[in-house]
Amino acid sequence: MSLPIPLTVRLRTSRGSRDITREVRDLSIRWTDPGGYATCQVSLDRPLTVQPWEIAYYGDLTVHDGRHGGVVWDGRLEDPGRSAGTQGQVWDLAAVGGQAHTRDRTVPLIYIDNPLTSLDRVDNATPKGDDSVATDPGTNASQQQALVLQYPQGITIVTNARVVMRYLGIQQAGQKLARVDHTWDTGRTDSAFQVESLCRTDGSLASGEVARSDNWTTAGGGSSPRRIGTHWTAGRNTVEWRTIYTGVGGAINNDLHWASVSNMLAMATRYTAAGVEQLTGTPYGNSYVLAHEVVADLLGRLLSAFDGAGATIASTTHPIDQLAYPDGVDSARVLDDLMTLEAGFTWRAWERNAAGKYRFEWVQLPTTVRYEADLLDGYESQGSADGLHNSVTVRWRDSKGRPRTTTRTSSVPELDAAGLPRQGSIDLGSDVGSTSAANRVGDQWLADRRYAPNAGRLRVARPILDLQTGRMVQPWEIRPGLIRVRGILPRPDALNPAAGRDGVTIMRIVGGEYRASDGAATLDLDSYAPSTARLLAATRAKIRLIRR
Repeated sequence: MSLPIPLTVRLRTSRGSRDITREVRDLSIRWTDPGGYATCQVSLDRPLTVQPWEIAYYGDLTVHDGRHGGVVWDGRLEDPGRSAGTQGQVWDLAAVGGQAHTRDRTVPLIYIDNPLTSLDRVDNATPKGDDSVATDPGTNASQQQALVLQYPQGITIVTNARVVMRYLGIQQAGQKLARVDHTWDTGRTDSAFQVESLCRTDGSLASGEVARSDNWTTAGGGSSPRRIGTHWTAGRNTVEWRTIYTGVGGAINNDLHWASVSNMLAMATRYTAAGVEQLTGTPYGNSYVLAHEVVADLLGRLLSAFDGAGATIASTTHPIDQLAYPDGVDSARVLDDLMTLEAGFTWRAWERNAAGKYRFEWVQLPTTVRYEADLLDGYESQGSADGLHNSVTVRWRDSKGRPRTTTRTSSVPELDAAGLPRQGSIDLGSDVGSTSAANRVGDQWLADRRYAPNAGRLRVARPILDLQTGRMVQPWEIRPGLIRVRGILPRPDALNPAAGRDGVTIMRIVGGEYRASDGAATLDLDSYAPSTARLLAATRAKIRLIRR
């Protein structure tokens, strides 16, 4: 049988393409926000005795709108299942959209790191000095965490005696250094001793290096960053922090011969969205990274199936001072972390262009109503006050690798009125962690849980008004945006108009599923509908977090 709606289905492999619409028994397509095209399931009436050439692992499956040829869904086959029974012989094809590509590659990835926990002792034999990670011992210091390099009292030192620690995280991730910085303090003023940072290639010092070198003084020294292209040529991947003695030698007669190095920073080079590695100092003018810079790097470095050059990437402003995944990460996890820091943004992967690249967008969440709908085709709400919280504990790791917790609070009208404290928890793991990040994540998590959401599932089986295009659209054409559903008494949450409670409520569409046999789309409003699949996915995510 053919589809009772104007949609066409096409399969494509290296051997060619074929329109299979006339054999389709049923069709179900789904998208999510964030994510874009998610899954597509197609049932075919076709005998099982022959392996069709157009059905193959990772072959292409595209659904078009037969009226104008526009793409309704696009992705790749993963599970070409088969079955036989009272309904006859059926091929059950399952495909995934472009968002699945964000989980294709897992690699170590460093963007910006405070490397106190990742230092290796090297070259300390002339003579052997002491190194430790401790609080800055200076009398005027803020007692912050620092790398303390010391010549112990009672030893005799010679010219070029040094204590050296090396950071290998960027080298081990297969990346290159882009920016290095630190502040420092010392126990005495003595120009025969220096605090230095040197950038090397695989541990070897090449020509052209412009090291940072400061004479010891109890006044200490502040930020003075070194950058690729200005202070070294591209290719350096390790950095050393050291103290060195340049005098004629002698005995260490007190315990003030120490230097502490703090606020250490190592930043790796990034790629443009078009796949060009940035090897000059211009892109690394700040001691932090921005979410949109990381998104562009993912496109240029890992997401080769996306059209990076043509991607839409909205700018962000929050400075990220720690973002490192030495144990490996996929793009999906990085994008999730970025959205915890920039809660007003989302990402989506859509149809492929003529070159076979998925269209990608990193954009702000919608703020204006796009669709107008009503309850004629069905509505159900699973909204619950169970999601309300007025405090949250954020677990993270500091630069010394120690578990830390930060507690944030907010005012929640319903909980305050009931005198009920409800505290949630967030675990940032060991990859994304700093005080500022913990504060921001906690505050944004609470902002999303100040009001009970107008959560629900809306069934749409007829055309509705799309204010963005100014036309009536079919259920399969509905995409992410805000929808006003008439006939629901709204709750006073952040998405409702200030006037509120006028019988009109506004909700965000976070997912949609269209099934041809029903001729209707089911929209997830404000939050995904509970399902066994989502519960299993959340459980797997928690297991991965525990293992890390």
